[in-house]
Amino acid sequence: LEECARTGRTVLTAEEGRKIELMYQSVMALPLGQWLVESAGYAESSVYWEDPETGILCRCRPDKIIPEFHWIMDVKTTADIQRFRTAYYDYRYHVQDAFYSDGYRAQFGEIPTFVFLVASTTAECGRYPVEIFMMGEDAKLAGQREYRRNLQTLAECLSNDEWPAIKTLSLPRWAKENANA
Repeated sequence: LEECARTGRTVLTAEEGRKIELMYQSVMALPLGQWLVESAGYAESSVYWEDPETGILCRCRPDKIIPEFHWIMDVKTTADIQRFRTAYYDYRYHVQDAFYSDGYRAQFGEIPTFVFLVASTTAECGRYPVEIFMMGEDAKLAGQREYRRNLQTLAECLSNDEWPAIKTLSLPRWAKENANA
C-alpha cells in the first residue's frame, strides 16, 4: 500500500473492484455501449480552438472521441439514473455538450454526435443500469446560449482587467500599525 501511495496509484477494495467490474459488464451488455467502449478513438484528448467572437483560446477534454464517425462520448455516473433525466441541467451537462460540440466543429469541421454514457452506481436486480443519452435540440441551444454568455463575461473581465467575483483584501488599520512598528 505504501508503494501505491508513493507512486500515486489508487487502491481499491475487493468490493469496489467487483462493483466496477459489474458496472463494466452492464455497459458491455448494451450493443451501443460496447461499440462506444471498443471503437478506435482517443481517450481524454484535449481539443483546442479559438472562439471566433471573443478570441479566447478554448479547450475541452472529452472522455472519448471516435473520429471515424465524429462521435464524442462522455461517461457519467449517478445514484439514480431516472433522476439524471432532469438533473443534467443542474450539472450544466447541456452546456458541456454544446461547448464540446462547437469546439469539435471548430477544430475538425464536422458536427459531432455527442452522447452521455450514464451508469448507475445503484444496482437493480444484480445489474447496474446503464443508459445512453443525447441532448435534444432545445437543450443544446440553451447550453450554447449559456456558454456564449460565459465566454462573453470572461472576455469582458480580461479586457477590463476587472474581476467582479474576486474581492481584494487590504490589511486592517491595526495590522498596518503593527507592521510599521
